[in-house]
Amino acid sequence: MNVVILGAGRVGFNVAKELSLGENDVSIIDASKSVLNKVSEKLDVKPVLGHASDISVLKEAGIDDADILVATTSSDEVNLTTCQIADFMFNVGIKIARIDKKVNFDEHQLFEKGRFSIDFVVSPMLEIIKMVKRIISIPGATDVVSCFNSRIKLICITCRKGSPIAGIQLKYIQSIEPNYAFAIIAIKHSEQWIIPNKNDVIYPGDEVYLSCATENVANAMGLFGYSPERHSNVIFIGGNEICAKVVNALDITNSTFKIIESDLIRAEELSERLNNIEILHGDPLSADVLDTAGIRGADVVISATDDDKINILSSLLSKKWGAQRVATILNDFAYADILYSLGINSILDSRMATASKILHYIQERNIENILSIDEKNIEVLSLNVTDNSYAVGVSIDEIITKNEIGILALQRNEQIFLLPKNMLLNVGDKILLVLRKHAMGRLLAFFQEKPAYLL
Repeated sequence: MNVVILGAGRVGFNVAKELSLGENDVSIIDASKSVLNKVSEKLDVKPVLGHASDISVLKEAGIDDADILVATTSSDEVNLTTCQIADFMFNVGIKIARIDKKVNFDEHQLFEKGRFSIDFVVSPMLEIIKMVKRIISIPGATDVVSCFNSRIKLICITCRKGSPIAGIQLKYIQSIEPNYAFAIIAIKHSEQWIIPNKNDVIYPGDEVYLSCATENVANAMGLFGYSPERHSNVIFIGGNEICAKVVNALDITNSTFKIIESDLIRAEELSERLNNIEILHGDPLSADVLDTAGIRGADVVISATDDDKINILSSLLSKKWGAQRVATILNDFAYADILYSLGINSILDSRMATASKILHYIQERNIENILSIDEKNIEVLSLNVTDNSYAVGVSIDEIITKNEIGILALQRNEQIFLLPKNMLLNVGDKILLVLRKHAMGRLLAFFQEKPAYLL
């Protein structure tokens, strides 16, 4: 494919990086010569210096022959305008736009088919909001992901001492819960993540990722020692638009929310907009302010100011003073290694999430990356079985390999099978898998499409 990318920032760079590794001709436009020099040193792409919506610059980048335009500049106006130009003047087949401003993205009818020349819109703010909602949507869980049209939840939880499942081999779970309806995805033993088999044991203190039907979440949490009536205490540091949108979107009956905001005018605005939410005006790095907010008993603290240094320091203070989980939003990901080394594992990066969404739309319509564990060494994927796939007629048991590939669920028509066994894959099936990264090639060999001469 011929791809033209606008903007060589973190979103554009990462999209270009992945696409340039395949059989694609990639051009990237940026107004900064120094940024393009860095791109040229690291990527096999065509760098083009100039303004992204300049027609002569677009022609130099190869817009005449482009199959895809990816507009990732920091300007909504430039991204929207260039998609229009690419459609009307050059008949580019696929136009993708990054939209940052809340007011633009909220006017979603702009992007309905036929109203605007964009095929796919992605918003960094919306991706951050989704990540924050994941963290706090189920009290007691440290991560939550929905899949299969929200019919299945992937949950990360810490096994509590004295819980029914603690110290039990997985093959005996059915003896303590005859109707259990969940699958163990991965277990963290002694700082190492494993894909378990039936002989593995879950110990108190272990982190566990599990998958279960949405209606069975409370039962699954109960086996790990969590009451379904459990209340969650959530503190936001920084009362920006992300915070306001998350609070408005969630059911606050199961959670107590507090917001610490240093700007008095902003704090007063939040008090007027958000009912039943306690707004604290003060310095988020002040011990007195944090103590007043109840940081020592907080289940989740989310540092979401526009200042990375405040986010980092407030996260470290929250961790030190006993908050159970701390999540940090970063604008400059150069700080990430520092936070990882200091034990802050929930780092929210909207730009990488945005790049990932764009790449999925372009590359793998039948494969979706649902979740990455252990710094992407373990992946949870959703795969569609197409009519030309080698997988049609293959037994699920042929795909499974110990500690490498596991089948978590299969959706056939409207029916979902958890931990399916002895089933042959049919056209139209959708399966949920967990696998080690090094096993990806073996897995995809099952699901690649047959060449034309075999059809």
